[in-house]
Amino acid sequence: MNRVKKLLDSMYAKLFTPGDIVAATGLPRYEVLAALHVLEELGIIELVISKGNYKVYRLTKLGEKLYKALELSESPLLSVELSAGAPQGENSSASLVTESSS
Repeated sequence: MNRVKKLLDSMYAKLFTPGDIVAATGLPRYEVLAALHVLEELGIIELVISKGNYKVYRLTKLGEKLYKALELSESPLLSVELSAGAPQGENSSASLVTESSS
């Protein structure tokens, strides 16, 4: 199981904290925090609650789509496409394109 799939398995259909992901995956905390940062920037997860250092996240619709694509195939070809001219951050728009290799 690749690391992205492992992370998404621990995030699917629930609210989660970085500590929850560390406990569920066994991955080092620094690695989980870095992954969450990247996934948030890509629009795969979104911040729900932030109080000081306490943060709660959930998968976005795009994250759920990615999770389901990884469930269907062990080796999908994935690309995340940002809308042309859209700035990164809260207002950016992304889509997920999947193709299974046969």
